[in-house]
Order: sequence, then structure tokens, then C-alpha cells
Amino acid sequence: MKIKGDFGGVRRAIALAVLSVLMGGTSLYAQVDTGAVLGTVKDQTGAVIPGAKVTLTNEGTNFSVVTNTGSDGSYIFTPVKIGSYGVTAEFQGFQKSTHPHVTLNVQQQVVVDFSLVPGAVTQTVEVTSEVPLLQTQNSSVGQVVGTREVNNLPLNGRNFTFLAQLTAGVNVGQQETRG
Repeated sequence: MKIKGDFGGVRRAIALAVLSVLMGGTSLYAQVDTGAVLGTVKDQTGAVIPGAKVTLTNEGTNFSVVTNTGSDGSYIFTPVKIGSYGVTAEFQGFQKSTHPHVTLNVQQQVVVDFSLVPGAVTQTVEVTSEVPLLQTQNSSVGQVVGTREVNNLPLNGRNFTFLAQLTAGVNVGQQETRG
């Protein structure tokens, strides 16, 4: 028994579906809501401290994540949801040091370095300076759209996805129509 039919349309539909999946993934990559917190833990002389315990705590939820510094004294937390965090570093024989209110925005890499002071373990040093917002680790682009912009912009239907189109580097897929 021989089956006759035109399978060209089915092949085209499958090829179009595969192409859509592959092309759609590239434009979605830029629309993430995470960043990274990284830095180095050193002592007063500038020598790195490998194996120091670094804790990242979300100030809104009190959820904490812990890591240890590598052999070069560096640490990294990634991916981290945007928000306000406290970062603490400690090592045996040194005073605990804390950087509170570290704000992480979209695709930002915040560098929080520590200089631990020798002393009793029961003492805590709290640093009150602001972390600089300059990000030099990569070339990714992120933007925060504030409440004022959200309320004042004429958005069609108040759809949050239209806000993403205001950010540089966001590509909107074109719908194909045939008449």
C-alpha cells in the first residue's frame, strides 16, 4: 500500500517551530532579574584570607547564603535576586565585619571587599559607607524603571512587559502576518 500526500507543509511547520525556539531564547536572555555580589577578603596588611566565611543575607526576608573564600581570597554569589542585602565576612582570630544595605539592581555586579582586623571573635565591625555603583566586571546592560516612571508612562493596558521595551538592548519579536 502506498500513501500519497504532500509532507512539505509539515516539514516547513517543524522547521519554523525549531527556528522560533532557537531565536526566541536569545532575546529572552537579557530580561533577567538577578545580579551578583563578589569581592575579596584581606587582612590589614593586604594579604588575602583564604577560607574566610562570607554570608549574604537578604534584608527583606532574612534568607542567608554562605560561602568560603577561595585560595585567592575572593568570593562570589551568583545569581542573586535584586534587592537589599547585608554581607558579612569572618575568620578565626579576626573581628567580624559587616557591610549592611548593599543594593543590587538588575544585572549588576556589586563588589564588596573586606579588610579584617585582628582581634577578639566577639567584636563586630559594621561598615557604614555606601558601596560604589560602578560596575566594571562585564558589559551587560541593565536598567531599573522606577515607580514614578511606571505610574507616569502611557502604557497600553499597563502591561509590565512593555516596560522592558524601554531598556536598551531589549529586542521585541516581530509577529509575521500574511494576508
